[in-house]
Amino acid sequence: MSSVIPASFICQNHFKLEVSYCVGGVISPMLSNIYLHEVLDLWFKKEVKPRLRVKAFLIRYADDAVLGFATEEDARRVMEVLPKRFARYGLTIHPEKTRVVRFVKPDNIDSGSHSQDKDSTFNFLGFTNYWAKSRKGTAVIKRSTGKSRFVRALMKIKEWCKVNRHNPVQKQHKTLNQKL
Repeated sequence: MSSVIPASFICQNHFKLEVSYCVGGVISPMLSNIYLHEVLDLWFKKEVKPRLRVKAFLIRYADDAVLGFATEEDARRVMEVLPKRFARYGLTIHPEKTRVVRFVKPDNIDSGSHSQDKDSTFNFLGFTNYWAKSRKGTAVIKRSTGKSRFVRALMKIKEWCKVNRHNPVQKQHKTLNQKL
C-alpha cells in the first residue's frame, strides 16, 4: 500500500447496511458492492480527493474499507464527514471498528519482533497489518491472521475433534490434514 502513496494515516471502516434484502444470502455481497460503490467509492473519487491537500486512496472489499491519507488533518476531516454521508443513505458506520490509525513507515525496526499495539496496526479482511523488518533489513508492511479469526478456527477444529474422536486415527489424520 505505501509504495503507491506514502500514506501516514489510515481510516479503517466497517459499515452496517440497513437495507431490506436477505442478509447472508447469495445476492447480499453484490447489492452491498453496488450500494457502496455509489455511496463511498464515487463520492471519495469525485468529492473528497479533489478537496484534499495531498494524495489519498481508498481500498474497499464488500463492506470493509481502508482509506489512506498522507496527513492527519485530511484523515480527520473525512472521518468527520463520513458518518453524515452514510446517514443520508440510511447506512451507519460501526463506531468500534472505525478509527484513525497513525501508520507511518518506522525509521528503525527491531529484528524479529513487531509492535502489534492497537495504535500502530489495523485489521482488514481478517488480517492484522503492521510494519516489520524484511530479510534485507528494510521496513515492509506485513500481515498476520487476525487473533479473533485464528481463535475461531481453533475452536472449530477442537469441536470437530470432539465429534470425530471415535473414528479411526488414520481417517482423523487424513481429514485434519485436509482441514489444515
